[in-house]
Amino acid sequence: MEAAPVSGAREAEPRHEGSTTPGTRAEVGSVVAQVVANLAGGEALARLLVVRLEAVVGEAERERQVLEAMLPPPDVLADAATAQLMWNARARAEAVAEFGAYTAAQVAEQRGVETANPHTTVSRWLHEGRIFAVDSAQGRLFPAFQFEDGKPRTVIGEVLAALDGQLRGWATLLWFTASNGYLEGARPVDRLGTDPDDVVAAAAYQASLSED
Repeated sequence: MEAAPVSGAREAEPRHEGSTTPGTRAEVGSVVAQVVANLAGGEALARLLVVRLEAVVGEAERERQVLEAMLPPPDVLADAATAQLMWNARARAEAVAEFGAYTAAQVAEQRGVETANPHTTVSRWLHEGRIFAVDSAQGRLFPAFQFEDGKPRTVIGEVLAALDGQLRGWATLLWFTASNGYLEGARPVDRLGTDPDDVVAAAAYQASLSED
């Protein structure tokens, strides 16, 4: 099953097929062009955004709004802040592209369950600290590596408990998918199956740093 793509942090709106117009596409293209023109090194990010825009039919206006939210005008940001925004946007897209992310309904499908309200179970798991979620333009999504057969992996809850609420949402996902010094450069997500205790220890170490 394909996981839902992510392009920004905003709740989903009803989708209306065929709502994209040439004028809207041109407006979105203008936003991308501004990214290239105004941000040093913005070409790679622009290409990534264009791919995303082309992949979603009828959502151009929402994508334009997401782009504006993700990339404020450079003249109001320091160079370092602009670079950080670009890195975050790129890292989020790459993490979801590599590992995938499910909607609540897709998690239910993974479990082989038919339900009128698939959000009930995942909301309970979130409340219990067994999984985490990220908010996107498509609504709330659940990184796929957290699940086995549609159920939370035990190690995820242990890691989240060790993080002690110091990271949330996208920050949690990027912690799992980034190189980790405590793990000698390995990514926590790559060690979940082979060295879960080490990943839990790395999470506890991260929490201790966040408290300082």
